[in-house]
Amino acid sequence: MKRRFEVLGWVLALAAAAHADRAAAQQAAADGDARLARGDFLGAEAAFTRAIDADPTWADAWGKRGDARSTGSLGPACIEDYGQAMARSGDDFTWRFFRAQAFLMYDRPASALEDVEVLLKRSPDHAETVSLRGMALVLSGDVDAGLAEQDRAIQLSRNDPRLLVRGEALSRKADWPALVAEIDRRRAAGAYTLADAWFRVVALVESGQYDAAAAAVAEVQRADRAVAAACRLYLVATPQAGAHFKTDLAEQDLALMTQWKFDSNQIVNQGRALVLLGRPRDALDLLTVRGRRTHFGTAFWTGAAYWKLGQFAEAKVALRDAFRLNPYLLKHAARLEGFAEFASQLESDAKSERGGQADRAALGHELATHLLTVAEIEGLVRNYRFQRAADEYALLQKAVASAVRKAEIDARLPEVRGMAGALAKLVAAVNRAPGKTKVRAGATELTLTKADDRAFDFTIPKGSGRFPWAALDAAAFCALALDCDPSPEERLGLGCLAWDAGERELAVKIFEETAKKKPALKAGVAAFVARRRGIAAPKDGFVLWKGRYVTAEEKTNYDKGLVPFEGQWVTPKDREQLAKGLVKAGDKWVSGDEAALLKQGYRKVKGQWMSAEDVDALRSKWDEAWTEETAHYRIRTNESEAFAKELALLAEPAYAALRDFYGDEPKLNSGEKMELFAFRTFEDYRRYCLEKKAEDQLNAAGFARSDLLSVGGWNRTHNRQQFLQTMVHEAAHLFWFRVAPGAKAPSWFAEGMATAFEGFTWDGKTYAFTFVSESRLPFARDAMKAGRHLPLADLVAGDALTLINNDPQKALLFYAECWSLHYYLTHAPSKATRDAYAEFRKSVARGNTDPLTKFFPDAARLEKDWVEFVKGM
Repeated sequence: MKRRFEVLGWVLALAAAAHADRAAAQQAAADGDARLARGDFLGAEAAFTRAIDADPTWADAWGKRGDARSTGSLGPACIEDYGQAMARSGDDFTWRFFRAQAFLMYDRPASALEDVEVLLKRSPDHAETVSLRGMALVLSGDVDAGLAEQDRAIQLSRNDPRLLVRGEALSRKADWPALVAEIDRRRAAGAYTLADAWFRVVALVESGQYDAAAAAVAEVQRADRAVAAACRLYLVATPQAGAHFKTDLAEQDLALMTQWKFDSNQIVNQGRALVLLGRPRDALDLLTVRGRRTHFGTAFWTGAAYWKLGQFAEAKVALRDAFRLNPYLLKHAARLEGFAEFASQLESDAKSERGGQADRAALGHELATHLLTVAEIEGLVRNYRFQRAADEYALLQKAVASAVRKAEIDARLPEVRGMAGALAKLVAAVNRAPGKTKVRAGATELTLTKADDRAFDFTIPKGSGRFPWAALDAAAFCALALDCDPSPEERLGLGCLAWDAGERELAVKIFEETAKKKPALKAGVAAFVARRRGIAAPKDGFVLWKGRYVTAEEKTNYDKGLVPFEGQWVTPKDREQLAKGLVKAGDKWVSGDEAALLKQGYRKVKGQWMSAEDVDALRSKWDEAWTEETAHYRIRTNESEAFAKELALLAEPAYAALRDFYGDEPKLNSGEKMELFAFRTFEDYRRYCLEKKAEDQLNAAGFARSDLLSVGGWNRTHNRQQFLQTMVHEAAHLFWFRVAPGAKAPSWFAEGMATAFEGFTWDGKTYAFTFVSESRLPFARDAMKAGRHLPLADLVAGDALTLINNDPQKALLFYAECWSLHYYLTHAPSKATRDAYAEFRKSVARGNTDPLTKFFPDAARLEKDWVEFVKGM
């Protein structure tokens, strides 16, 4: 994987076509080569772009720009450049090989495998390609098969030491002695690299050879201080390392590494250190925002951080992904006391998912898309579109490859069907006796006169109207439904609905009534509560303690007068002191060290220290939400303090990128700023929608409106990285409304532009925009490769909000294709295509309604080129 440029030595040189501008292209490329050699990646990228503009048919120019981008800050864009080089060179071996490497670089092993299989059909015994296939298999979770391929590659190369590149495989397998031995062989053969130095330190630390690891760190220090910092952090953040465990030095290295550009292994290195240093909240703040979910280490240490915090349901979600990416997970979990025991609960699930090549591809696709897919269905549930949600789950149930995900759907489907049955009875009751059913919405009493499964008509003393059922909070809705004599199964569904809406006392009351009416459903109640808590369902179910469900062990502790605090059981008096930041010295409580308290998540609120647990509880209420202010935005969120700061870090680079793209910026009155409201829960978002009279947006993840200076969004996927994307997406809409107030943008165009700003990465100093939406790409690319994408004519005629409210799965594809069409038109190989799209954008901004086909008369050619471009990403 490290031999990117060595391949060129044995591949035949690309023949240059005779073009009048080839000389200019070669001159620009020479400049790019020189800049690339001295590490000026942005300058090299610009030079190779000039070469492309001079001669768009020259494959080398595209491939060289791919090299510059892969090493610089434009990241995933290198993939499309290699694709263009392939298209212009008759699918040259070199560029497909490099694209496969790039797919691995950006944690897309399934895509890499596709390219590698093509290469191996041409050259079945090409050692480097076989080795690359092994790496792709390892990264996709098939570690043993990947190692076998890498062994075969070594044999094919006649033991070429440069193909001893099994560091990732051996580290995932936790075979540390073999890893040290392999790297020492590379060193003896003169093939030693800084990557080897990193893996060697990791292997020595994990083998317990701490003195040898310290010596290895010192050796790296003489070669590269930055890599030495990464290696040293791995050692000094390891509690078992004795005298080498140095928290102060670990903190210094952590501070240094936050300035690095994105790299999966080093993001994970930082996350690991934070967990081991007793800062699991900080680890989550880093890993859930800047880590890639498709990387084993990210998933593993995210799970470990959640486990440390007692958030077991979230831990299991992360660890299931980690098991999919590495069957040897338990060997890694053994380093944290008690963690392997917790993780072992998931091992049988992981084994059930092991399969062949087809299964691997399907599981890879699901890993990339399942989060958004389920979020769309659960969005229907939160909007009381229960029957539609049940139908969508039934379809997904047949389609998923993962046995674990199928089991999750099997458990969820009866609950949602129960909700659907309860709503059907409520609708029937309203229509059977119009005017009899009444409900409060805020301070107003509504009299229901007519209803269907989506909305109800109502009257009030001075008027009438129609609301979607989601305009009612869960408590009000459940009260109405419970008056309609639901069956026990329907009651169970209503209890699940109330629980997920935060109405825990109401949920417990409904569950208890359900169990009385049908004792056999007590197991269903226990299974639901256990899933939400992330623990095994107690054999005899949960027990009640002061209106809450607890385990028998928890009840014993409560009966002793103890209460939980930050993962331990303490007396109420001790909890009060601990929550104030006091520590016990002998028999006395004294003030804790301020720096240490801050690292533990303590904060001062109104002059008093509060524990992280209590701060989270306080700030999770919208009225007490975190606030940040930047040059152009006011930010408010009850997600977390770290999320507020991260959104503030992102907001201004986003503003600059929006200004550069649109060529203008919003004209605001003195003192005015745009507002970004990031809501932690749907209930918070629901209230915002009702306040802004935007009931039609309840099924969306967020919205912006031309008559508002604020946008609202909520954490629909329970993933902070995608939550950031949602907020930037909506901020892009608001920016457009302000710079083009007279525009009548078609839906695909508006969503395509907004979705482009979901593509960003951390470059070590700030957020840089790549405009590649990695959460949208799999939907569009895979649909196009399978021939099931929305045709261009349907796409440009579509309406996002209509699809959101009527066909959420089609909406996911619509948004993905909107992004992909916009991205293609702004990054097309043809300058004429880019210029024509620029003219279309200007026309829309001026308020014209000319269709895209006016600027692209050959719609069939446009569609063909667009689809081929996206398939190559």
